[in-house]
Amino acid sequence: MWALFHSSFVRSQLMRVVLVPAVVAALAAMSSRFFSRGAPPLAAAIAGLVVPAAFLAGYFAVYRDFTFPPATVLSWVPWFIVALLIAAPVASRAGGVSTRAALAILVAASGTAALLWPILEREPLSVALATWALAAAAWSALWVLADARGVGDAPFAAIALIVSAGLAVVAPLSGSILLGELAATLAVALVASLILNGLSKSPGLSGAGRANIAFVLGALVLDLRFYAGVGAGIVGAFVASFALGLGAEFAVRRYRRAGPWAVLAPVLAASIPVVAAVTIAFKASSVGGGGY
Repeated sequence: MWALFHSSFVRSQLMRVVLVPAVVAALAAMSSRFFSRGAPPLAAAIAGLVVPAAFLAGYFAVYRDFTFPPATVLSWVPWFIVALLIAAPVASRAGGVSTRAALAILVAASGTAALLWPILEREPLSVALATWALAAAAWSALWVLADARGVGDAPFAAIALIVSAGLAVVAPLSGSILLGELAATLAVALVASLILNGLSKSPGLSGAGRANIAFVLGALVLDLRFYAGVGAGIVGAFVASFALGLGAEFAVRRYRRAGPWAVLAPVLAASIPVVAAVTIAFKASSVGGGGY
């Protein structure tokens, strides 16, 4: 075990996947705390961007790609994140819930087209349109649901953490270490955000933070399904995990004194399909996977 910990591969993984996003998250949280009295709006904005900033740092440490025009499927991810960092605050101020929902649908539709274009262009038009529409509809529906009024920051982050942690386990079993690294990076960013926001009592996720978490999760699931060859059952389990977690959050929210169950209930509900997905992936791991 000690030799494994000191291997160059493990040290490299810890540095890129854990240390880099954790340090960036801590710096963002410290900056928010510094501005909390002198400039409260700026402090709230920085605190809400802890997860996107930490994930981007991990993305560059793992993938080191910020090309334009994007050269690969994953090259689209940072550009969408930057666009959401600009568009999400504008949508929140301009039209509230309806405008945010329209933004989610637009980004999910365009993100699906960008991420799946190498596959869609090889299919007949009817098949390509059906595949695009189904994936975009599922992605945008969960995104809009996650952004519904009253969904707490902590429950949302906890649900996203469960899903990203499950993706980090399933991806390597399906043959894609890279996607596993990116999912683990998102999980580390979410853990850091939950801990730091809890310790400093700083503002929670901003609209841009929620939008970016929803985008990254959707992008990872799409890549796992279409490029790493993950089965539809596993993908369905991750979709169900997110939906069940949010459903539990809606149910518990009705009780004003839910206490710790406001977070525990969504976590437990989201964990059940993830455990099923990981179990299926372990059983199918002997078959191997494609991907990158």
